[in-house]
Amino acid sequence: MNPTKNLYEFSFREVGHWSLDGSLKSGVRFTLTTYSEDRVIYAFMVDDDVRYIGVCDKTATTLSDRMNRYQGMTGAGTNRRVAGLIKEALSNGGRVKILASKPDKSIKISNLEVDLVKGLENPLIQEFKPEWNIHG
Repeated sequence: MNPTKNLYEFSFREVGHWSLDGSLKSGVRFTLTTYSEDRVIYAFMVDDDVRYIGVCDKTATTLSDRMNRYQGMTGAGTNRRVAGLIKEALSNGGRVKILASKPDKSIKISNLEVDLVKGLENPLIQEFKPEWNIHG
């Protein structure tokens, strides 16, 4: 199974990458080419291996906001942990890509709008079982 092909089947596309930057506390810097101001489901890939799947959790959170939390190692311990894994992968010569998917449809059930960004996170994690996600 080619994980890159499968992520693209779920409307993911490459939107940026991570690079080493010794001037930052985390040691890593993100660059985004698109979706920076959008709320999306995102994935980190090392070479062609899906390593992490996450979401812009709140409705006002953009991809740039979310990547800033990893880069600055702020908020939950997950941000610090994943930033360390990104740095390790880059230090070992890997290329860490940022992919994202922005669901363009909304679903309503009895006048309730279903949040597809959050609703797709767990099924995608179940499907790909990324190494950096903590599996329960």
